[in-house]
Amino acid sequence: MLPCHWHEDRDGERILIPGCAARVQDPDGDDCTCPSLAKQLEAAREEIARLQRELNGARFWNGHVTAAVHAHRDGLDIMQNAARRAEADTAARKKARLDPTR
Repeated sequence: MLPCHWHEDRDGERILIPGCAARVQDPDGDDCTCPSLAKQLEAAREEIARLQRELNGARFWNGHVTAAVHAHRDGLDIMQNAARRAEADTAARKKARLDPTR
């Protein structure tokens, strides 16, 4: 759920969209329990750091798998097969208008 925020319609009327139970019960109350912008920023930075660690781990693993495949006697065939599969998948996703990276 989003933190409490104001929505302004075309006529300029502002409407409070409550994001916490305190504001749902009393929209005019001052006891909003939504996280502050500083806490939201801290949480976002922690999530980015976690995702970066996950990406680095995946890149590390991918590098070793790729090296192992290249070292295999059928490595070139395996890599060409993987390239064909990726190309076919990308083409199918484009045809279906899907994001090819997902």
